[in-house]
Amino acid sequence: MDIYVPPGEIIMKDWNILMIEYEHVMTEKFLGYSMNEQHYRLSSVIREYDRETNTGITESGSRYTFLTPPGKLQPRAQTMYENFCKVKEVSIKLKYEF
Repeated sequence: MDIYVPPGEIIMKDWNILMIEYEHVMTEKFLGYSMNEQHYRLSSVIREYDRETNTGITESGSRYTFLTPPGKLQPRAQTMYENFCKVKEVSIKLKYEF
């Protein structure tokens, strides 16, 4: 079940950046396992990601700290990604290969 989680300080692992193209507009969002909620989480649109500090900020104001480098997704997040890929009107891929 998907649940809404308000913006905040998020600690995430087993994550990647989704590159989503819809109607010729590209957006990027974080997808991974939130240590806060003990559940997968899909962020709002990424405002910035600093690979050096492994941190990011989204348009909603959430601040992300990543415990692992971007790569393989947590299993539930992977299932969500695979389901997104089935939507024909949207092009979705992972930014970082693993």
